[in-house]
Amino acid sequence: MGIKFTEKQEQAWNILTDRNKTRILFDGGSRSGKTVLLTEFLIARALKFPGSRQLIARKHRAHAKQSIWNDTLINYLVRHIPRRLWQRVESELNVGFYNGSNLLVGGLDDADRVEKILGNEFLTIFLNEATQLSWQTAQMVITRLAQNVSDLSGGRGVPKLLLDCNPRGPRHWLHFVGVRHLDPESGKPLIDAAHWAHLHWSAYDNLANLPPEYINSLEALPDLMKARMLNGIWRSSEGAVYDEFDENIHTVKPFSVPESWRRVRAVDFGFVNPFVCLWGALDEDDRLYLYREHYKSRLRTAQHAEIINRFSENEHYLFTVADHDAGDCADLQAAGIYPEKAKKNVLRGIQAVKQRLAVRPDGRPRLFIFKNLKHTLSEVYEYVWEPPREGLNLKEEPVKENDHAMDALRYLVMALDQQSRNRRVRVASTSRSDGRWNK
Repeated sequence: MGIKFTEKQEQAWNILTDRNKTRILFDGGSRSGKTVLLTEFLIARALKFPGSRQLIARKHRAHAKQSIWNDTLINYLVRHIPRRLWQRVESELNVGFYNGSNLLVGGLDDADRVEKILGNEFLTIFLNEATQLSWQTAQMVITRLAQNVSDLSGGRGVPKLLLDCNPRGPRHWLHFVGVRHLDPESGKPLIDAAHWAHLHWSAYDNLANLPPEYINSLEALPDLMKARMLNGIWRSSEGAVYDEFDENIHTVKPFSVPESWRRVRAVDFGFVNPFVCLWGALDEDDRLYLYREHYKSRLRTAQHAEIINRFSENEHYLFTVADHDAGDCADLQAAGIYPEKAKKNVLRGIQAVKQRLAVRPDGRPRLFIFKNLKHTLSEVYEYVWEPPREGLNLKEEPVKENDHAMDALRYLVMALDQQSRNRRVRVASTSRSDGRWNK
């Protein structure tokens, strides 16, 4: 319609226009040509199906406005679509077409905004940089693919979900769903696997539209960054906070936790971002096993409390520790869950977790994670340090993404360490009172 297709874009267009493929993932390296092609497809659908609605969404509205609205969508429209056929409402990031169709750009980082956006039904939804979103968010978005429209000849438009991303770690939910076509929770084949399609991209697929200097700069990147940014390979993140984590050492097959083990819980509140509860158990040698997770967004805290209680029936806990929010804590307390206030010093918490991950002289660490805790394990790989920025003396801190289970883990470990310190103080105090410390 507008751009001259590369060979890879021709292949992708055939997938996009296949009526049997309604869930499509394009993954790959930076500037490989996938996003502009998806934008052209959405505009083509808007023009073909009068009165249809299309949505392009990212996690953050500010990022959606800059990267999609300003850099891609408006540039495309100005260059390739006659001005009389469309008009834009800048304040709403909405393009209206002459035939009554609309193309909306939005962010999914605010509850009110999400409710407004997803109060409509759509013919097409494109989730840009989908690795930034949760599986729960993607599932919610899919429910809005329900608009029933036809073209001028009476052909019905097929609702489609489109996703693109630069790959992350291979435990990410999008790799399960979009590449392997497996349910990220159960690991079983997706019920609608036949409707999924996946196409891998690389900057090498777009050589005709890129200056040689750009390819040279990507080829000069460190191996891990080059694998992800140039070749688009799903690899674990560079700068991982818990770089000592090794699945061969720190994960175990699920087993029935002995009743004699002490149990603990930690909560990180969220609504748009996931609400997380982690369950842990301590063996006789004070080794911590994470054995259960609840990881879900867009539920009220009272609903989460019901789920936690259902999982925790007939179990007794030393404590539950939580990111202390008065309203959310009140909802937990109303359900009989009385959380202690979490210690939230991030760097101290990270160091405490690292100490438990460290392999002891006996060849074992003091922290294990059940292999079926998919969200927690995914975050372990995705939890990374902020990259250094030239000329800025920034405080060392992790990126505030993919960190909800990691926050809960920090709260849990710091609370355990505090209890251990308190125990030592009590023992020392008792020893002194008995005269055993007297000279």
